[in-house]
Amino acid sequence: MTMDEAIGRLLRPYVLAAGEGEMAAAPEGSVMRLKASAESTGGGLGLLEGVDAPGFATPLHRHDVAELWYILDGHYDFYVAGEWVSAGTGAVVFVPGGLVHGLRAGPAGGRKLTMIVPGGPEGFFRDVHRAIEEDAATPERIRALGAEYGIELIGPLPER
Repeated sequence: MTMDEAIGRLLRPYVLAAGEGEMAAAPEGSVMRLKASAESTGGGLGLLEGVDAPGFATPLHRHDVAELWYILDGHYDFYVAGEWVSAGTGAVVFVPGGLVHGLRAGPAGGRKLTMIVPGGPEGFFRDVHRAIEEDAATPERIRALGAEYGIELIGPLPER
């Protein structure tokens, strides 16, 4: 059996309804659901649905995988490679792997889909959620999880 045949036997089509998916979280407070993972897509992608409070902001960070956001509701400002870009409901933002970036939700908060290509680093958010539940989400633990998933945490997001 070839590797492709083996993967084809393991992968199955699936449907997750609204509100379904494994719980996940960003350390800064985004409430997320894991909708697709490297395990469920043969490594192809990870997909998270996130709900963000007003002013939610990630730190500046970098990783080798690409990220694509689809803004379902609200407004976000993205800091990418030293420049700010804005995106509202219905917008798509793509950041190739390797670029320093971060984002901030607008004054009303927002809801977004985050696609990670190829998949794998989405596990960081699942593990952060578990650490929060275990009251073990220390800065050291978050940094270690980031390193485990190839995410380099650089520092705070600059003001716009």
